[in-house]
Amino acid sequence: VPDPAQPAPAPAGSVLRFEGVHFRWLAEREEVFSGLTLEVPAGARVALLGPSGIGKSTLAALALKVAAPQQGRILLGGVHIATLNAADVRARIGWLSQATHLFDDTIRGNLLLARPDADDAALWTALDAARIGDVVRELPDGLETWVGEGGTRFSGGQGRRLVLARALLTEAKLLILDEPCAGLDADTERDFLSTLNEAAQGRSVILIAHRLTGVERLDRIYRLSGGLAVAAAA
Repeated sequence: VPDPAQPAPAPAGSVLRFEGVHFRWLAEREEVFSGLTLEVPAGARVALLGPSGIGKSTLAALALKVAAPQQGRILLGGVHIATLNAADVRARIGWLSQATHLFDDTIRGNLLLARPDADDAALWTALDAARIGDVVRELPDGLETWVGEGGTRFSGGQGRRLVLARALLTEAKLLILDEPCAGLDADTERDFLSTLNEAAQGRSVILIAHRLTGVERLDRIYRLSGGLAVAAAA
């Protein structure tokens, strides 16, 4: 999605709103969304549920300005994101998914991708919020521990917590969590989501998932169906 020639100033607010959004990936394919309207208030925790292929990850792509709707508007802080630079949008929206990558670098190097100017105190704060700080402290090399490509030197749950720490290190007021627990066993999934409940305090959260485990703290629940978001009981 190209940036506008004269971008609007970055918004101060973090309310995310989809207004009558129509979207399809290719002209010959069916619409993923056919008039989607959805609002995520500042500080709210919203779950988007549905089976694979229903459009959950497409919604994240639209919010992050990786794709643009054919009709409708997406507003961030009251500003149409089509008028914003993608970098300004992504500075305000953090993204964490099952595919979020850990690179063959140190823990420090992986964390600094989110905020290159972060000092050690900020790194430890993020690691502690993700409940992985004590594990890192026990490692002989601490922050200089090599992670391995894809985080191979850590368990799946530990790797996901390192990625969460990186997301928390950003100053993004909205976090999109796209199937963040996929591939984890049930106990690890519940532990990870319990951590999220505390770690994301003060930020808006969109949790994209097939189902809920029962430990999530949510304000609103929507099911994606027929190209629309249908409110469900929270």
